[in-house]
Order: sequence, then C-alpha cells, then structure tokens
Amino acid sequence: MSPAFRNPHLLIPSMNRLLTIFIVLSSVLVYAQPEATMYTLSGVPQHVNYNPAFVPNYKFVLGVGPSSVHAHYSNSSFSYSDLAVRRGDSLVADLVRFNGSLNKKNYITTGGDVEVFRLGIKFGKHLYFNWTLGSKVFARQMIPQDLTSLFINGNAGFINGTASFSPQVEATSYLEAAWGASYVVSNKLTVGAKLKVLRGIVNVSTENTALSLSVNDDYSMTLVGDVYARTSGVQNIDNAEVKDFMKNKGLALDLGATYQLTDKISLGASVLDIGAINWRNDTYAYRMDPAQARYTFSGVDLQKVLDGDDAYFDAQMDSIESKFELQEGASGSYRTPLPGKMYLNGSYKWEKQITFGALLFMEKFQGRLHPGLSVSAHKEFWRIAGISLSYTAINGGFGNLGAGFNLNLTPFQFYIVGDNLLRMPLSYLANGGSYEKFASNLRYFNGRAGINIVLGRDRSDEKKGYNSRSK
Repeated sequence: MSPAFRNPHLLIPSMNRLLTIFIVLSSVLVYAQPEATMYTLSGVPQHVNYNPAFVPNYKFVLGVGPSSVHAHYSNSSFSYSDLAVRRGDSLVADLVRFNGSLNKKNYITTGGDVEVFRLGIKFGKHLYFNWTLGSKVFARQMIPQDLTSLFINGNAGFINGTASFSPQVEATSYLEAAWGASYVVSNKLTVGAKLKVLRGIVNVSTENTALSLSVNDDYSMTLVGDVYARTSGVQNIDNAEVKDFMKNKGLALDLGATYQLTDKISLGASVLDIGAINWRNDTYAYRMDPAQARYTFSGVDLQKVLDGDDAYFDAQMDSIESKFELQEGASGSYRTPLPGKMYLNGSYKWEKQITFGALLFMEKFQGRLHPGLSVSAHKEFWRIAGISLSYTAINGGFGNLGAGFNLNLTPFQFYIVGDNLLRMPLSYLANGGSYEKFASNLRYFNGRAGINIVLGRDRSDEKKGYNSRSK
C-alpha cells in the first residue's frame, strides 16, 4: 500500500464525494459507440474518420469552428417505456416490468465530440493528407441487475445465495490532434493511417468494484465491499490550469484499407483508436478494504424498536458507516486504453450515383465487444447533394432507421446525419405530432452536423461511372 494510504490525515470519509463525482460525470459528459450512417455519407470529408484510407472527392477541404458536432446515446438493455407505463390517464412506474427488461449487466453510454479545425489537401492522384483538432468526451456506466432486484424485490430471491451489485463507471474527456494520410497504391488498393496525439482532461475509472450481499436461510445477511477507483483532474479542478492537463499524454493510431474488387463492388476495413492515455495530473485513488468492509446483520432487537430507542439505530448505522468508509489519497500515474473500434464494409454500385452497402462494426471496451450491423443506400444528386438511408441492428434493437444529407453550395458544404435520426420524424407523424413515443422507446442514437469549405471537386471517378476511392 502506498504511503498516502498509510497516512491517517489522507484517509477522508469520501463515499459521498466519490458517488457525486460519478453521478456528475455520468450525467454531463456527452464518446460514442461506432456510427453507422455517417460511414455511408461519402460526399462529406469527415467520412475519412471511419477509415483513414478513404479519399474525399475534393482537392481542398477546410473546416474552422464547428466543422463537426456529434452527440451519442446508447442503452444496451432498456428504454424509458420499460419503466414508465400509462394506465388510463396516469403515468406510473412499473418496477417489476423494468427489472424484467434488464440483462445481468446493463451498459449506458453517453458521448460526443467537437471538431474545431480540419484541413485536407490532395496531392496529385495518389496522396491525400488531413489534419484535425478537436475534443472528445464519453461516459459509460454498467448497472448490474442484482442491484435493482434487491431494491425492487427485496432479498428473498437471494436466500442461500449471493447478490452482486457492483456498478462500474468509466468517464473520460480529452483533446485530440490528428494527422492522417491515404495513398492510392493502385486502381484497386488504397491504404491509410492516422496518428493521434492526445491530452487528457478528466478521467474517472472504477478498476474494481466488488460489492456483494449473501443471504442465509435464516435471513441473516452479510455485506462485503471491495472497491478500487481512480480519478484524474477531479479533486482540484477548480484551481486547474491549462498546463496541468498537458501532463496527461496519450497516443492512438487508426489503420485502414479499401479494395476495389470489381468495377461495382468495393470492400473496406479499418481499426480505430488503438492507444491509451497516461494520467499524471491530480491523480487520486479510492479504496475499500474487503477485510474491513464486512458486516453481518442478524436482525433487529424488536423490544428496542417498540421502546423507540433512537440510540440503538444510531449505533447500528455508525457501525456500518465505520466499516464501509472509503479511503481516499493522492496516488501515482495510471493508464486507460481508448475504446477501440473496427469497421468492415462492402458496397455495390448499382447505378452511376446509387450505392448499396453493408457494414459490420464493433467497439471493444474493458474486454467487452459491442457489435452492430447496418445496411444502407446512398444516392448522389450530381454535385449538389447526397442522401444516405440506413437500417441498423444494435443493442438488441431492430428499429433503428438512420439518415444523412449533405448540401453543396460551393464553396460551403452543410451536412446532418444520424443513426435512428429518420425514426424521429416518422414517429412524430405517426403519433399525432408528438415525440413522446420516440423518446420513450429510444435505446440508441447518433447525431452529427457541421459545415465545411470544399474546393476542387475531383470528377475523374464520376466520369468512370463509379467512385473507387471513397468506398
């Protein structure tokens, strides 16, 4: 154990503080699982973010200010409608139904990013270079079903067994500067790579949370806690300076390739965010020792309850609090990996300006894979506009209708795109001008919009009747 944890002056009762940190970060940080529809919107330069081998149709691209703004929400198990149900004119909470909709582990992710600068230049027929600056944030929580079962159904379901209610939290915000390049090796093969330099701002990580409740057949209960969590940039955030965040350094790499199988069929593959951030600024650790955090509750003294003995209850609560006191102290540096992503796609050029595609994508985070599958159609309207439609299966949900649109008013390009974006207006029309049905059943959503300055559209592929470089 480090000296910080041996020093009693640094052992602060901080369970409430740590929970507050988790709740605040989980609610305000808005990182995304992979996007599906944006991958198909090939007329937009940000398309290269999903495969560094992609080459935009423009010789020069400039984005200043909000050239890309993105928000994401994902829930692996339940929606609002699983909890709140309408009975007559009343909206009531159906806790039993809600608990039945959960998996053993339930993941909620919120995230987002803002791109403040983009420069893309095409050199000759073979090389495309791009440079971007931006910020990204994400928060993910794992909520175990046993936790909600204990509160909703009580401990009867765990007699002669053990309930594990160990929530996990990972929240990160960071700045990113990226340099990417793609190279056309031949008429069939294009390869690309992107190097990302990262500067971490804030991180909260639960490296271990093992909270368990064992219930015997006589209803006596034993509660055991084993917690180890870390933070960076949280304790002294009010006094932090820009130079402090520069201490949190990281690197990441994107790799990709595309292959033109035939004049009409193309394939693509990419892996993104292979890297990590080393946290050095304002690092703290929070521990709960399982040898100390252990309490057996055999029942209450009924006579003292009838006598209204408040001191009896106070003594019981003081005993529990002293055993489950969270120890807090300054710690050394630590490292957190980025959630890596992978894309595999195939597309078919049906006509000169119509493309159909299929996309398999997944994200790996803390040893768990989050997969998804999407099919799409993309239509170019000469050099003026492009439209993408997609259908995505993810998180056990099969009603995710996405859409994307870009409008080119040279030199300006405007775009908006999202997964499950199309379902929003369709639900509005189908439910008499109300978004309530859409919001109450929402489990997955991506939305992105932005403005670019684009010059020198490359028409060589249009003349061939297919676009081998951007698919």
